[in-house]
Amino acid sequence: MWRLWISLWLQLLSRCHVAGNVLPVVKKSHFDAPVVDILWLGKDREIVMLYTERGTLHRSSDQAGTFEETKLHSGQRQVHVVRLLMSPNSSFIALAVGNRLETFATDDAGLSWHEIHHPNAIRLSFMFHPNRPEWALLSAWTEDCRDARPGSPCTHQLLVTRDLGRTALESVSRHVVQFSWGRGDFTDRIYFTHFRDKNTRQPMLSRWMESVDFVSTDDFGKHVTTHVPRGNKFVVSEQFTLVAQCLDPQSQNVQLMVRKHSTANRDQPFEKAFIPTNLAEKSYAVLDASEGFVLLHVNHGEGLGNVYVSDDTGTRYVLSLQHNIGVNGRAAFEKVSNLKGIYFANVWAAKNATGIEALPSSFAKSGWLEHGDYQLGEGSTMSQAEQSIRYLKARPSPTAEISSRRLALRNTSVSVHSLISFNAGGAWSTLKAPSSDSEGQPISCGNGCSLHLHDMTFQEHFVPFYSYDKAVGIIMAAGNVGQRLSYKAEESNTYLSRDGGLSWSEVRKGVHIYEFGNHGAVLVMASVNSETNQVIYSLDEGKTWQPLHLDSEPFNVTNILIEPTAVSTDFVAFGSRGQQGVIYRIDFDALDWPACHKDSEPDVPGSDYETWAPSDGQQHHCPKGTACGCLLGQQVAYVRRKQLHQCFNRRKSKLPVISQPCHCTMEDFECELDFERALDQKSCVATVLPPPSARFGLMEERECAMSNSYKVDVYRRVPGNRCVDGWVPPQLDLACPPKTSSSSHGFLKFLLVGVAFSGCVYMGKKGSGDWFSWTNPYMAFTPGAAQGRSIGRVGVPTELPEVAVPRYHEALNLSYGALRVIG
Repeated sequence: MWRLWISLWLQLLSRCHVAGNVLPVVKKSHFDAPVVDILWLGKDREIVMLYTERGTLHRSSDQAGTFEETKLHSGQRQVHVVRLLMSPNSSFIALAVGNRLETFATDDAGLSWHEIHHPNAIRLSFMFHPNRPEWALLSAWTEDCRDARPGSPCTHQLLVTRDLGRTALESVSRHVVQFSWGRGDFTDRIYFTHFRDKNTRQPMLSRWMESVDFVSTDDFGKHVTTHVPRGNKFVVSEQFTLVAQCLDPQSQNVQLMVRKHSTANRDQPFEKAFIPTNLAEKSYAVLDASEGFVLLHVNHGEGLGNVYVSDDTGTRYVLSLQHNIGVNGRAAFEKVSNLKGIYFANVWAAKNATGIEALPSSFAKSGWLEHGDYQLGEGSTMSQAEQSIRYLKARPSPTAEISSRRLALRNTSVSVHSLISFNAGGAWSTLKAPSSDSEGQPISCGNGCSLHLHDMTFQEHFVPFYSYDKAVGIIMAAGNVGQRLSYKAEESNTYLSRDGGLSWSEVRKGVHIYEFGNHGAVLVMASVNSETNQVIYSLDEGKTWQPLHLDSEPFNVTNILIEPTAVSTDFVAFGSRGQQGVIYRIDFDALDWPACHKDSEPDVPGSDYETWAPSDGQQHHCPKGTACGCLLGQQVAYVRRKQLHQCFNRRKSKLPVISQPCHCTMEDFECELDFERALDQKSCVATVLPPPSARFGLMEERECAMSNSYKVDVYRRVPGNRCVDGWVPPQLDLACPPKTSSSSHGFLKFLLVGVAFSGCVYMGKKGSGDWFSWTNPYMAFTPGAAQGRSIGRVGVPTELPEVAVPRYHEALNLSYGALRVIG
C-alpha cells in the first residue's frame, strides 16, 4: 500500500510546481542551424513550418511537437530556403523561395510543392491578392541588371498569376518601380508606378524623379490609366490611396496626392493634400489609415518629421505632433491595435540653456540621423500583423553603423521622450510612471520624470511596444522611468499595461521578448540580454509571474511566437545554442483548465467574464447623466475574462463589445486648419502658415456683406469621434478684409476683433518684418527657434516675449525618403 501512495505522490509532484499549479508541457526539438522564421498553416493552424539559417525546411503536423525535413528540388539541385511567405486569405497556401530565387508554392499546407517558373532574375518580390487565394503579383529584376553598362536591357518586370504559378506567368508591365493590388471595390485592379521611357536601361529609384508615373490597369496590362503624373511612391489602404508626387527633382521636394475610395464615384480624381507647413516635404510615412482618417508622418528633412492627422477626406491635415523620430523608413509611432484612437510615439528633444525642450539646429551632425535613414524603400503596403513582434525574424548582430549611433546616444544631450494620445492624435501626454518596481521597491519620479518606451526603430536591440487586437487593453514594452529614454540595456526593464496605456507596471527587470495567447489569458516572456533556460509566464494578465524551466542548458532566445490568431494556448520559444537551433513547444492546455463560460452574461455571479471600458483618465458624463470613462466620444465596454479566473477562452473570435455615446468635451476636438495646440495646453492657438485668409470663401463673403467681421472655426471633431451634446467649440471673430475694386478676397491686414475662446493666440504680420501676437499670459513661444510642442496636462505660467517667431521659421537641411505604411 505504501508503495502505491509513493507512486501516486511522485506522479503528483511530476505535474506540480511549488505553488501547487500543474505545469505546462514542454517539448524540445533540435535543428542543424538557428531557426529564421516560422509559419502556422492548416485549417486549425496545426501545421508548423520553419526554415533555418542553412536553408533547411522543416514541417510539423502536431503543432511543433515533432518535425520532419522537407526537401525541395529545382531540377537535380536541392533548394536552400531563404524565405517563407503565407497567403493572407488561405491557411493552406504558402511560398518558399530559395537562395537562387527558385520559387515553390503549396496549396495543401506543405504536403506537396510545385515550382513557379519565372524569368531569370537577380531580385524577386511577391504579393498575394487580398481575397483570391491563387492570384498573385510577382516582380523580377532581370539578370541584365548585373551589367552596369548604360545600354544593357535592365528592367524590373511585373507579372501576374491566377493559378498559383502552375501555368506561365502573364506580363503586366516593364520598368516598374512599385506595385500593389487594389482594395475595396478595386481588389482586382493592379496599381503600379513605372518609368515612362522603356527604351533605355531602367535606373533604380534612388531619388524622386519626374519620369515616373502612378498608373493602374484593370485588364492585366492591356490598357493602362495614368492617375498621377510624376507619382513615384504610393500606399493603398482600405479607404484611401496616397501618392508621393515629385515636385522638383533638384530640391527633391514632393507633394501628397490623395483619393478616398468611393462606391458612388469609382474613379474620382486625386486631390492635393493640404498640409499646414511652409517647410519642404521630403517624404511621407502613413502611420494609420484604418479608422476613417489618415495619420501621416512627414519628413521635413534631417530624418525627423511631424505627424499630421487628416479629416475624413484624407486631404485636409492639421499638426498633431512635432519631431517624431524616423529611422530607416520607419517612424517611432505605434498604434494600440486592440483599442481605437490610442497611439504611442517617441519624439526628440534636448535641454537648452533655458531648460526649454527644443531641437538644436545642428541636429544632423550628431551622428544619429544620417542620409541613409530616409532612402526610398521597396514597401507598398504593410499590415500591422506583419510589423508586430509576432513576426520579427532572427536579426543579424549589430552593425558598426548602429553601434556608432548607440554611442552617439550615450554621449549627446539630445533625448527621446515617449508620449501617448487617447484621442487619435488630437492631444498628447507623457506616460505615467509606475509607483513601484517589480521587486516591490518604490520608484521616485519627480518633475519631468515619466515612463519612456522603445519602439520599432531600434528593434535590433530592444523589444518594441507591442499590442494585439484579441488581447484587449494589454500592452507590453521595454523602457525605463526617468527624464528620457535610455539606450543602455542595463537601465531598461519590461513594463505592462492592462488598461490601454493609461497606467503601467514594471513586471520584470531587464529586456524581455514577449507574446500573448488566449485573448490575453496567457502571457509569456523570456530574457533577451543573456542566455537563459527558462521562460516566465502569467495566467492573470501580469498580476503574478511564474518561471518555467525549458532545459538544463541555457540558449539565446530569438523569439516567442504563437499561431497568427493568438487564441490558442500553444507557444513556441526558439533560439540558438552554439551553431544549432532549438525550439520549445510550450502547451498550457496541460493545466487542464476548463473553458470560460457565460460570456453573454458578464459581471453576473458565476460568470467568468467582466466588462471593461477604456478611458483617457478624464472625467466624462454619458447621456444618462452618470460618470463614465470615454474614448473618442463613446464609452465602449469590452467583454473580457476576469483577471483571476482559472479558465481559458475557447472563442476564436473577439468577445462582444457594448458602446454608448458620451457628452462632448474639449478632448473630443482637434485644431482646425491654421490652428494648433500650444505647449501643455488644451486650447488651440492660431498660426499664420497659411493665414486664415486662405479660407475666406463664399460663406465668409456673405457674412461680411452683413457685418464687419466673420467667424472662423477653431476646432473640428476628431474623425471617428461619436460624442453628443456637451461642450460646443467656440469660433474666432476676424475682421472682414477691406472692400477694394480689385478683389474682395485680398489679404491687406487682419485685425483680431474678438476672442471667442479661452487662450487663443493669433499671429499676424506687420510690414515685411517682425511678427506680432495677442495672447493670454499662460502661453509662450521661444524666440529664435522652432519650438517642439508636445502636449501635457499642466502649463507653466511664463512671460510672452515681445517678438514671437512662428513655427517652421528655421530652415532645415533636406533629404529624400520613402512612402510606406507604418501602422
